[in-house]
Amino acid sequence: MSKLTLSLAARHRLMAVTPLLLCLISAGCGTRAGAVGGGPPGKRPASKVYVEPVRQDQVTPSVTIVGTITARRSSVVASGADGKVNQFLVREGDIVQEDQDLSILNMVTTDLGIDEAKQVLIERQQELKELENGSRAEEIEEAQARAAAAKVTMDIAARQLERRQRLVVQGAANQDDLDEARERAEAAQRLYDAALAHYRLIQRGSRQEDVAQARARVEAQQAQVDYLIAEKGKRTTHAPFPGVIVAEHTQAGQWLSKNDPVVTIADLFDEVYIIANVDQRDLPLVRVGAVVHVTVDAASKREWTGTVLTIVPRSDWESGSRTFPVKIAVKNESQQTGDRQLPMLTEGMYARVTFSGDPRQALLVHKNAVIRSESGSKVFAVIPGETPEQGTARPVMIQEGGAFGDYIEVTQGELAAGTAVVTEGAERLAPFADLQILTPEAAQPSGDTPDQPEEASPEELPGAPETDAATESASSSRPDGRS
Repeated sequence: MSKLTLSLAARHRLMAVTPLLLCLISAGCGTRAGAVGGGPPGKRPASKVYVEPVRQDQVTPSVTIVGTITARRSSVVASGADGKVNQFLVREGDIVQEDQDLSILNMVTTDLGIDEAKQVLIERQQELKELENGSRAEEIEEAQARAAAAKVTMDIAARQLERRQRLVVQGAANQDDLDEARERAEAAQRLYDAALAHYRLIQRGSRQEDVAQARARVEAQQAQVDYLIAEKGKRTTHAPFPGVIVAEHTQAGQWLSKNDPVVTIADLFDEVYIIANVDQRDLPLVRVGAVVHVTVDAASKREWTGTVLTIVPRSDWESGSRTFPVKIAVKNESQQTGDRQLPMLTEGMYARVTFSGDPRQALLVHKNAVIRSESGSKVFAVIPGETPEQGTARPVMIQEGGAFGDYIEVTQGELAAGTAVVTEGAERLAPFADLQILTPEAAQPSGDTPDQPEEASPEELPGAPETDAATESASSSRPDGRS
């Protein structure tokens, strides 16, 4: 009975002091909240930021593409014939002129063939000359004499035939003698006819057909000589244009077949090309004939100018590329290197090419004002407050255009020229947060800087457990007073 009485007494005393404990706990919690916020309970202090107005300005859109320098023309010079290399006359890095000898093949058999063909040509030419000049006077006289002698023989045979005929009529000769005399007369007549025809032929000279055939034989042999000389020329490899030897493909003593490479020559002195692959989105900035700026770090880091020659209207889309080759011509210069004059821009160097479009008006914000996330890009515009140093952060989603120095073009978004946007301190801002706008002049003496993100207390983290004091307060405030 005494234990029950003591327990009831303790409970009555606890109930008596509970209201006092609740008052003390409430007072302590209120003081802590006010101290942390620096103001009324539950209200965060204004964020310190720098701002800058949105600008409307004229810009020139441009894009810089990394390209590769190539030779204006390049050739793998090949051998024109089969043979052993007797002389290899150049080396890598040599500067050569047009038609300069590069290599010479063995010429022994080629020279022998040319000599033989030339001798046959001389023979053909003499035959033609003989026909064109006709018969000599001595030949004509000889033919005339032979014809006269044949006529004498013919006349004698004719007279003997007449005599035999009379003797036969008189009975002094038989028929066989007459037949023999007649045969001799006919033979003498034919010999005379042949001698007379030969004389007339010699007197007239060669037939036109014979002269034409002889002339054709001469021309054919001359063509054979020219062919062999041309083949000999193929055994000497020449430079097709002025340039630099950039690769050797053979050496003296090596056997070369027709079309085997000898050297690679590149024309780099007067002009070079730059091949830049331009994305399809930047093609509107590229115009054929336009002057572009070129920077080559390897060439004294100086500025060069080039001219757009052509835009190849085909991308390597089969491999997934959507870039289009653009060819730019750049005037090259030479520099003294040792005992040689070498081009400053050489094949294989990379160059940065800047393509520029037409000037236009654009809405610009400072690059520090843009906050990028997976949902897009945004800026915080300032809603003016009661004083110039006060404001409210209004988030504005924007569409970015090109970059122009420290500024970015805004192509879409609810912004206008002159609207102030936060440039420093925007990363930690919540939508419609209160702002304390700083100016560079005011910040220097006081040392104010834009606020850094504050670390949240455990009580402020989402899903944080309640504190012991809050738990005790909740327990003490139950209607039935039970713990």
